[in-house]
Formats: sequence, structure tokens, C-alpha cells
Amino acid sequence: MQKPSNSPGVAPPEVVEYYSKNWEKIANCYDLGLTGLPIDPAWYRRRLYQQFLDENCPGSIFDAGCGGGWTVLDALTRNIDAHGVEPVTELHAFAQSLISAEGHDPKRITRNDLSVIREHKSSSWDCTALLSVLPHIPTEQWDATHENIHRILKPGGHLVAAYRNSLFDMYTFNSLTVDFFEEHLWDITPTGDKNAHINAENLKSLIINPSIPGRHFTAAEDKSFGKLRRPKSNPLTITNYLSKFGFQVNRIRFYHFHCVPPLLKGKTPDFEEINHKMEMSMSDDWRGHFMAAMFLVEAQKV
Repeated sequence: MQKPSNSPGVAPPEVVEYYSKNWEKIANCYDLGLTGLPIDPAWYRRRLYQQFLDENCPGSIFDAGCGGGWTVLDALTRNIDAHGVEPVTELHAFAQSLISAEGHDPKRITRNDLSVIREHKSSSWDCTALLSVLPHIPTEQWDATHENIHRILKPGGHLVAAYRNSLFDMYTFNSLTVDFFEEHLWDITPTGDKNAHINAENLKSLIINPSIPGRHFTAAEDKSFGKLRRPKSNPLTITNYLSKFGFQVNRIRFYHFHCVPPLLKGKTPDFEEINHKMEMSMSDDWRGHFMAAMFLVEAQKV
């Protein structure tokens, strides 16, 4: 029976379509390029995840949206009882082949999405990993999704999850900056809705690209994400948000750094090399709140 599209954790069709079209690129997103640098920011996320595994050594992991299966393999090579789900047919097949080639049971990875946690028993996992999932789940489903994640974790169990950084929009100096000011800084009682809109219009006059990149921006060449407005989170408030569901945040780490705002990329020599150095040394730096597009949360069930 097909799951309703508004069911918490169900992968939106736009996401599945995009990942299906680009599955080969996504399956190999942890590769290094000809220069020896990572071809995708996911490499840095995986590096932080591997550090999490080494430091916490959970007994079991449920890896939702595991893509090409590399992070499941990371856990299995550390003798962790890892199982993953992946809704995209091509990525699921790749992931099964990957872990099978390393001597692991391919059935550890099933073709499903995060909504399957509704079928999991309460207090059944030591850790739940969501490394490329939450930004694709509609905001209105987030509460139910986090409630279910908390439910399936054992007491003291870990949540490790990636979130899009809303504060990064303040650093882009484009339409995203205008939206952030209007929606988060000026949309408060003392300013009033009308004044917030007026202020936003005035701000546009100070920004060279007030209409770029557009509300549904994705850096991907394939624009099939166009119908999806991906949720963002504030690293300064995520602790309070997760506490509502019984989580204690232990650590927030940043990745996908930008040494300059994206619009200055073409005018910055060694842009990629500088970013790489920042990724390798600044994941815990306070400037990541503004200079990194993503952050990884490590939390525990209390």
C-alpha cells in the first residue's frame, strides 16, 4: 500500500526524482577530484560522522536515507550493527552491492524511507543517523518525525543529523539575505508586518542581486528540486527545538564552508583550497554559524 505523501518521513516525489536522475553522482559523492580535494561537501560531513562513530561507538545504528551505503559501511567496519534505508531504487541497489562486496549481508539496506520508523519498536536503537534527510522533509512534518526518532531510541541513545543553516543566508548578500531579514529579524511585534516589508524593500536597494538565486534555489544543475522549499534550521535555536522532544544536544559541528559569500567565488583565487582548509580546521569554530551552509547535530535521548 502506498504511503500518504503527508505521512511524516515520506520522501517527497521531487526528491526521489532528482536523486534517481543523478544517482551515480550522488553514490560517488565522497570521491576526491583531480586536484585531490573532495568533489562534494558530503565528504566533510562523512568525516565528521566517522569521528562521531569513533568517539561514541554505538551498538546499533539505523541510517535513514543512506544513499550509496558508504556510511552504513563506515559503521559496519567498526563492528557496529548498522542497518539502512534508501528510497531511490538505483541508490539502494548500489548500496547493497557496496556492502555485499565487503562481505556484509545486503539485506541490511532496504528500499524504504524515514517513514518506516513508525513500524520500529520503541527503544530499539542505540543511534539514528539522518545525514541527508531532514532538509528534504516538509517543515510541517518535523515535529512528528522528531517524536518518532526519539521514540525508537534507547534511553541515552544518540541522534546524529544534518541540518541546513539558516544563519548562512545572512552571509550570502543576495535574495536569501533579504528573506532572512524580513522573516527572522524584522518579523517581530515592535516592527510590525508592514514595516518589515518596507525595510526589506529598502534593503534590496543596497544589494546588487536582490532577486538571485530565487526562493527554491538549488546549486544542482538539474532543477527538479524547483517545487520544493527545503527547510532550514538555526544552530542557535536547534538545542531548544530538540529539547521539546526529549533530546539533549551534545555538539554542533559545521561543514560546507564558504571563505567568501557565494557571489564572490569567481573573484577569489584558490577558493576551493581555502574552503578545504576551513573544513579541516573550523568545524567547531563560532564563525561556522555564518560561513557554513550546513551543520551536524550530535544529541542524546534523555
